[in-house]
Parts: sequence; C-alpha cells; structure tokens
Amino acid sequence: MVAETTAGAAPEATAERKARFYIWMAAAMAATAFLGFAPTYWIPLTQGVPERIGVLAVHGTLCFAWVLFVIYQAWLVTSGKVARHRDIGLIGVSLATAMAIFGVLAAINSGIRAAAMGAGVAGETFMIVPLAAIFSFTVLVTAAIANIRRSEWHKRLILSATAVLLDAAIARPFIVYLVMGGRPPPFQGTVGLAGFNGPPPPVVGVLPPALVALLFIVVGMVRDKRVLGKVHAAYWWAGGFALAVALLKIPLSETALWHGFARSLMALAS
Repeated sequence: MVAETTAGAAPEATAERKARFYIWMAAAMAATAFLGFAPTYWIPLTQGVPERIGVLAVHGTLCFAWVLFVIYQAWLVTSGKVARHRDIGLIGVSLATAMAIFGVLAAINSGIRAAAMGAGVAGETFMIVPLAAIFSFTVLVTAAIANIRRSEWHKRLILSATAVLLDAAIARPFIVYLVMGGRPPPFQGTVGLAGFNGPPPPVVGVLPPALVALLFIVVGMVRDKRVLGKVHAAYWWAGGFALAVALLKIPLSETALWHGFARSLMALAS
C-alpha cells in the first residue's frame, strides 16, 4: 500500500490520516487469521499437538507473515515513512511468490492425503478451494504490483488480495463449531484439519466462509462511498473478480477437466 497524495497545504498529513483506515483493516484481517486458526492450530499447539506436515507449516507461516507484513507496511505509511515502505516492497513481492508456490504444494498435499485414505475423488474436487484462493491472491497482488505508482489502486488491490486469503481462517471455526458442533475428534499426529484424518468437505460447504471473507472488500467499498462519494474502480474490479472465482469454482470442481488437472498436479509431486 502506498500513501495517498492529495492537493492541499499538507498532503503528507492527509495521506497519513487516510492511511489509518488501512492499518486498522490490516489489523482486523490479521486478527481474523489468528482467531480463525485458533481452534485447529494455535490452541492444539499449546496443548502439545505438533505440526508434522512440513509443507503445511511453511505455508501457514508464510500466510501469517503476509498479514503481519501488510500491517507493517500500512504502519509505515501512517508514520510518514513512505520511502521505507517503498524500499521494502520487494520483500512483499518475494513473500507473495513464496506463498503462491507453497500454497500450490499445500493443495497438492491435501489431494495426496485424501487419496491415501480412499477419498481420491473428493480430494481432487476439494483441491480447487485452496488453489482458487491462491489464484485470486496471485492475480490481485500482481495487479497491485503493476499499479505500484497508482496508489489509489495499489492499496485497494493489496487489501483485496489479503481478504481472499481469509476464507481458510474463517472456515476453521465454521467447521469446528457448526459442522462438528464444537466437539471435534482428537487430533491424530498433527494439528489442523489434516489431524482429523477425515475426507475433505464438499466445495459448496466452504462457500459461506469465502463470501464472509469478501466482506472486507465490502467494508472498503462502504468507506469509499462515505469518504469519496463513490466506490473506487479498484474495488469493483477486485471484488467482482474474487466473487466470480468463489462462485465458479463450485461447478468447475465437478468437471472432468478439473479432475484431470488435479491428478496431473499430484502426479508431478509424486
């Protein structure tokens, strides 16, 4: 996110004041990520349940590092340290790239584990959920980088890219407290949903958390409407794109084309 500049006697002060919205949004998204994974990750870790699947551990670490990095970047702008914000931008590019790579590897791992327990078709189907999130994130971050000098676009695209990652965090308490009634089975060797050693849920079942995650974009749109009198085009583009991916992944996941693609990815990893 890059500082806004507006005409007036003190453009930097104006930019810093407006940037506060983004630091609060970044903090809210970080809190959502942390609290969402608490019942299946953080709390079990404190109780001595380990994380034994390396690719998932790296993937999770990178995702949490991203939301913290976004907070830090927003804080730099709020503090008037715009030059520093720009100087460390390459860290964000490197982090996003690593997230995309390990996100794909984590999705492949989930498919392989499902196949090992005799739920290969369900595993192939569900692979579209994490891969769709990584796809949306990658497209939106790439668009943000392409608009690095257009601050109004850049910061809104970064906010939107971060929002699409939160469906996994929102889905965890949804699964534990609604689907499992707050009584999940004992973890088997590792934390996370992998520790429950059960088949993946249906793709349509994780649509509500994905739509809830997009409410962060809606909040940004509402703020634009109140402050600017209109919603910036970046939100319309990012929100429309993210919503389309969230909806289209359901019918696509049942096609022979998708299952062939999922099997090809797993074959490459084996």
